[in-house]
Order: sequence, then structure tokens, then C-alpha cells
Amino acid sequence: MAPQHVTTILLAEFDIDQGSVLTHQYPNDITSDNHVLAELMLPDGAHLRPADWTIFFLNRAKPAPWNGNKTLTDDDTVENPLLYVLNLVRTNHDASIRRGAAVKAMAICTTHQYLHVYKPVLLLALENYFKDPSIEVLKALYESVNSMELSPPDLSPYERMILRSSDNKELFIEKFEAAHSVSAGGEEASTNRADMANGLGIVVGQTPLKGNRDGVVTSTSVPAAPAPGMTRNRDCQFYETKVVYDGIKIPIRVPLSINSEEVGEFSLIKLITTFSPANPSPNPHPFHAHLDSNGPNTHPIMLLMNALLTEKRIIFLGNGHPAGDVANFVLAACALGSGSGGVLRGFPERAYPYTNLAGIDHLLTCKGFIAGVTNQLFEDRTAWWDVLCNIDTGKITVSKDITPMPSSHGGHYDDVRSIPLFTGTPGSQFNSKYDNGDNDFMNDILNSIQAHYGEMVIRAKFQDYVARFVQLASQYEEATYGQTTIGLNRTNTPESIKYLGTGLVFIDEASRAREIAANSSRIEGWRSTTSYKYLQEDHKTWLASRSIRCMDVKRIISLLKLPKTLSPQDVSTLFKGFLQNISTDEQIIEFLSSLPLSQGGLFCIAYGLFHPLASVRNDTVAFLNRLNQHPTGRVYIKSLNRFERNTYERLAREHALQEENSIKQHHYARFSASAGSISSA
Repeated sequence: MAPQHVTTILLAEFDIDQGSVLTHQYPNDITSDNHVLAELMLPDGAHLRPADWTIFFLNRAKPAPWNGNKTLTDDDTVENPLLYVLNLVRTNHDASIRRGAAVKAMAICTTHQYLHVYKPVLLLALENYFKDPSIEVLKALYESVNSMELSPPDLSPYERMILRSSDNKELFIEKFEAAHSVSAGGEEASTNRADMANGLGIVVGQTPLKGNRDGVVTSTSVPAAPAPGMTRNRDCQFYETKVVYDGIKIPIRVPLSINSEEVGEFSLIKLITTFSPANPSPNPHPFHAHLDSNGPNTHPIMLLMNALLTEKRIIFLGNGHPAGDVANFVLAACALGSGSGGVLRGFPERAYPYTNLAGIDHLLTCKGFIAGVTNQLFEDRTAWWDVLCNIDTGKITVSKDITPMPSSHGGHYDDVRSIPLFTGTPGSQFNSKYDNGDNDFMNDILNSIQAHYGEMVIRAKFQDYVARFVQLASQYEEATYGQTTIGLNRTNTPESIKYLGTGLVFIDEASRAREIAANSSRIEGWRSTTSYKYLQEDHKTWLASRSIRCMDVKRIISLLKLPKTLSPQDVSTLFKGFLQNISTDEQIIEFLSSLPLSQGGLFCIAYGLFHPLASVRNDTVAFLNRLNQHPTGRVYIKSLNRFERNTYERLAREHALQEENSIKQHHYARFSASAGSISSA
């Protein structure tokens, strides 16, 4: 059975007598609450503008086993998946009808988070419905979209991390080759490539290396021929296909590098610039330890980040704006809090990209909702929200009715307690200069935006920020409770002792203690949230499935970027560890995912080429040779600067020559020994 890309097509229209009406649900009804659904499809003020795009989610209620509910089975997930709804509402002015205008909305319900790719076909379908208002238009749209060929290469989370950090259009080209060969019936001929592409644990680095005419060291085991599938997919960042609707071939480009919590089209840069004042002033609201991680000087974006992490009720208000505007801010906020969708999860489940007063009862039952509204009334009802972000003024307001911090209490690891961020009297809290690094981070973000860095670079910085927060939280738990279930330690990675331990790298113990103390309150606030519970599950699964089990790669890379902290013997131990523990396809991909190409790639590994110890230089060459025999590793090798590449190529030739001479000497010794034994006989 062909995969179902779209589950339902919805059609709503405004009736002058009945108001918003849900006219059609094709092929089956997905809800009985037709009035609320019609109100979402026809947002406030839709009649005042020619068109508006909105997004909302359905089937968001999911049982959580840690709340005493039953665990979801695979059948439950298939039958009741979270649906992403892309909605287009249009107003056609016509003097011949009552009120002089017809307002209709059509929506596509899909399980695909990249629902924005359906905008062109939805635009054509709604135009056709205005011409012929019949259910046949919905049927034609449903059949056309579900007939779309969609079989993109299956990329692992690590491969997506590598892909999104690079602008190389041929990265993972072997994945397209394998998929193309299988679809063309050449499965047997492409076995080797498919094995490598699918990560079956093939050990690479066993074939000899040769130098070509240009002196570049390449492997003889993997051909570098262009992929036949690239005539169709010219950019491996996307999967290119098409939808044929009403005789029109509509090109579709499906992004391959998006993370699970990134939904639709949004701009994190726009979110940041909107709520970053040119002349920041101290926050006027009473201090709240979950939100004000930097005291009264907490940057508004950091306040929003803290509200997202600690599951506060958040509203984005755009009075009189198109519903699509506030929806994009909500989607960007989900990406912000989840670390660009690559660290934490659970944010879309509590997101309402657009809602209105008709859905307020359901909204208020959701813990920690993230909602977009266009009605000014929400701003006055401070009991409905904890944090309000006004996209007109660029101001973030903390509600006077926000739940105060619970009283501190000691206790067990499973307890959730609050630890005051500041010490001293309440009056001295705001006079203390307490900087945990967030302001420096935001200065770096704003400078990067002013320097015209791209959207993916900014997302990568926030992904690193949230990942560091999680690592810091795991160290806080170990220091406070003596155990953690969200990070690496000596218990789950005992061999890491040989490779300089696990966890974040700090300049000294004092800076470590200071940063943990500065973040303790928001860490405690986060520990009671759904995203924390999800992370515990995800970390347990990752520990069982990870391919590199004996070392903390991120910690080692951080140490190598601070070479003065390592002794020559430590460096030698680490590079020998790379050679001993990183050899399979899965291990190489996992290792490279910790070295984003946008942040220098292998430059910290290439330092080993210039190390004073000959053993380190030899191990570095051997490890780079191994990476060079892997298709993704070759891309990383090519990204080295000219000086590093020339050094690598020279040392690799010398290394190969030494091995060749060693083999010749070994054969000569054996021949001499055998000749001597014959002559003596």
C-alpha cells in the first residue's frame, strides 16, 4: 500500500447567518468539534486581507507513562498520530453576493513536519474551489498529493547533523546512489554501497591507500563516480519530487536535514531580532528564579528560553496581524527551546501556532502551552499566561499572576526543588552582578546576525547552547543528588577513565561550581517538565544503541581545542583511542557529527599533524587515512585548509613509503633466513 502523505482535506467557509462553518472533511471526519475547527481555519480578521496562511496541530493529546497513564503502543501511534495542518484562507470580493465577499479556507492535514512544501498545490486547489465549490475538488487534491513519489534516503540523526552543518551539495551522495540503484532493480550490484550507506558495521580502513597524480591520498575501495540519481537530485540537501495536480507538474523540494521538532517554515533570526531591544534596560518584573537566570539584566531571548525550558505558559500576541505571523513565531519558539529540534522534544505537542477565544477552554487545560493569538483581549487577561511576547512592540512581559517559586526543600533525586539563584537579602539580589555567560552568548548571536550569518548557523548555535545546558544539568544532578540519567558518567561509560573522563570542560573547578550554581534554579525548574522526562527516555535508548561506547567524544574534542590543558602523553592516548575505537561506518558518522563543518570540521584533529611526538603524528595520519576512505570523511578531509591538507598529504606519503619499506625489509629478512637454511642443509 502506498504511503499516505495527507490524511484529510478540510474546507471551511464563512456563512453570514451561521458564522464559521466546516463544510467538508475528505475522505473521513477527523473531529466532531466542527465549530472550533472552523474558527481555527477562519482566523480573526481574515475578511480584511486577501489571503492568510495558518498552521495548527490536531491529535496532540498523548498519554505519558510517567503520569500513570498507559504506554502508547505502535498501533496507537499509527492510528492517532500528531497531525500538522496547513491552512489557506482567501477572501474574494464579489458585489453580487451578500456582504460583497466570499471567505473560504482549505487545509491539508499531514504527518509530515515539512508541511510548507504543500503551499503551491493548496493555492491552486482553493482557487479551483472558488470556481467549482464541490467536494470533487478536495478529492482531486487528496489523490494528487498522495500520488506523489516520496522515497528520500533514510538519514540517521547523526547524518542529519552533518548535513545541516554543511553547504556541500554532494554530501551523502552515496545514499542517493543506493536508493536509485535499488529502485532501478540494481540491488545486487549496489550491495557494497548500500551496506556503507545504511551503516551495517562495515570496517573501513583495511585497503591500501594510493596517491594520485595530484598527490591526494585516496582509497581504492570506494569509487568517486558521480551518482546517477544526481541527474534528478542536484542538491543532496533536498529530495526533489513533484505533484501533478490539474495537469500541472508542481516541483516539490523536501528538506532532508530538518530535526524532529522543527515544523514548517520559520525564521529564528526574525524571532531574535524582534525581541532584542537596541538599548536593553533592566527587567521591571519581580525576580523569578526560573526566568531571570541573569538577574534583572537577563536578555529577553534568554528569558523566553528559560520560560520554554521550564514549561511556562507563553503567548505570542500580534494584534490585527495575519494569523500566519504569530504562527511562525510559535514555530520558531519551539525550535528555540528544543535546541533547534535536535536536543529536546515535546514542544510541538504543547504548541498552538494559532488559536482564538473559541479554543480558550482547551488551551488553558494544556500545561506550558506555546500559543499564537491576534486578539488584544489576551494581553489584559494576565491569569491566562505567564509570559507574553508582543510582536508589535518587541516587548516580553512576565505576568503579575505567574505562579511563585515553590519553597526549597531537600530530598531525594526524584524531588523537584528550587534553589535560590542569588544569596543575600532580597534587596541585594538585583544589585549583584551575576553573569552566567548568557549575555556573552547573546552578544555572539547578535553579532553573527549583523554579520549576515545564515539561518542554519544561528540554529546550530542554539542547538549547542541547549546541548550544553543539558550537560550542565547532568553534572548538577551528580553534584546534588549523586546520580544522573541524562548524561555520560563513569557508571554508564566506565572505560572513559582511560580517555580523560566525561562531561563538560571547564578552565578550573571554581568556574565549574560557579556556572552550576548560576544555572541551578532553571535546572530545577526544567526537571519537572515533559521535555526532561522525554530526555530521560531518549538518553536510555541512546546508551543502548550508541556505537562509540568507551569515550565522551564531545569532551575530547573540547579538550583538543584547548591544547595547553593536555600533556603530550594525554594527546597520544586520545589519538590511539581514536584508532582503536572508531572504525565502523556508524562510529565514523557519530564521531564526525561532533565536528560540524560550519565550525571548522577536523581542524582540531589536524593539530595532531604538527605535534612534537612522532607517535602522535603517525596516529593522526593513520586516523585521517581511515576517514579518507569513508565517503563522508573524504568531504571532511577536503574541507581542511591548504596548509593542513598539504601537511597531511606529505606525511601520508611518507607514512605509506615507510610501510612499504618495512614490508620489503620483512620479506627480505624472511628470504635471507630461508636461503641460509637451504645453504646450511
